Amino acid sequence: MKILPKLLVLLVLALPLGAESLPVVTLDEAIESASENNITLKQAAISLNQKIRNENNYVKDYLPTFGLSATADTGYSFPTSIKNKTEFNGFGLTLGASANFEYTLTGSKITGGAARRLSKEAAALDYEDAYDSIEMLITSSYWTLATYDITAANARTALESAKESYESTVEMYDAGIVDELTLSYAELELHNKELTLREAENNKALAMASFKAMTGLTEDFQTEELPETVLLSLPPAEELFAEYSEATQAIREARNALSTAENTAKEMSLNQYMPTVSASIRYTYLGGVSTENTTMSGITLRKAGEYGTDTHSLTGSVTVSIPLSSYIPGSSADVLKKNSKDAVTQMALALQDAQNTLLSSIRESSMTIEQQQSSLSMLETNLEIAEHSYKLAEESYNAGLLSASDLSESRTQLLNAQNNLLSARLGHLLSSYSLANTLGITLQELQETYPLMEKETV
Repeated sequence: MKILPKLLVLLVLALPLGAESLPVVTLDEAIESASENNITLKQAAISLNQKIRNENNYVKDYLPTFGLSATADTGYSFPTSIKNKTEFNGFGLTLGASANFEYTLTGSKITGGAARRLSKEAAALDYEDAYDSIEMLITSSYWTLATYDITAANARTALESAKESYESTVEMYDAGIVDELTLSYAELELHNKELTLREAENNKALAMASFKAMTGLTEDFQTEELPETVLLSLPPAEELFAEYSEATQAIREARNALSTAENTAKEMSLNQYMPTVSASIRYTYLGGVSTENTTMSGITLRKAGEYGTDTHSLTGSVTVSIPLSSYIPGSSADVLKKNSKDAVTQMALALQDAQNTLLSSIRESSMTIEQQQSSLSMLETNLEIAEHSYKLAEESYNAGLLSASDLSESRTQLLNAQNNLLSARLGHLLSSYSLANTLGITLQELQETYPLMEKETV
């Protein structure tokens, strides 16, 4: 069953001058603007991008390193005795190249892929959580802002009614029909309605300023109307938990933390018992040319202008390290392994606690919504009675059987009934939205999946 807002005519008639000329900002536009300007979300996005790059950077462990070198030399040989002369050594050019590949197989290399994947998943969950927080805050504030428009409009209507009542009372006082006390009461009522309108307008202005600060919007705007109030027929909390828990933010975060702890424990275990294997392959080349003969101990190694190879080698090694000390109880590796197992137990308990908290939250939200729907039904009935009473009061007033003050009082009761229903609708809407967010689904999905069907009537 859907409860539609009543007295929309009063709202239209009571809109402030110029309000209809303001642009309409939708809820989606407000959320988008807030997302673009939120620092926490920007930081979460940067962190996520870093984790994505890190996950894709595993190739660096398998890439060899390359090096190139070039050396040019020249100079003079100075005499060491009177018989020798200073000689020019000419020019020389030496070129070199090297390639080196090193790889060490450890426990962290085996578990590194899973660790990077879990780290990226955790960053993605952080980003999602930051975005959900913004979305919830902006949605709640937006809908609250929308109710201030109606509240201020009703306050404006009530003030007009109080003015009419006061003017009528003044006429009757001047005619000697009512006493000064009645006139004073009418004046007090007018003053109270002015204060109520001023308070409503102030609340709207403060809410608008706060909302613009949250979203980065700069100009005043109109909001969309509140969504229809869709009453829900919710299954037991345990059934909702079984259906949606694994897709919820809280459980996904807890399972990620548990998987991360399990992967770390696996790494610690491998580090304790698995030998470390290191492999290295290196190729080196060095050759050159000179304008002078290259000699050693009077022997010419390379003639001037002749290119020759000085070094040309390929070497490799494999090292196996067995961590014998790690097998000893009480060693640092043994302590790390036991601590990592304890961390797994802690994360498993944290997951269980998250599940219990989620089930409790679903149960409380369901109870709150059920109570709110009961109140909504009563408030809708109250509004219908107030509408009927006001209609009768108008007829009596037009027939001269009711004073303007009594008619104003009846209208005030009608507006109060509408405000009470509006407040209840907002509360039910926010509770429904909060439950949907807890379950990891949209408000529309919740309303379409669990609507309260109207009973057939004969």
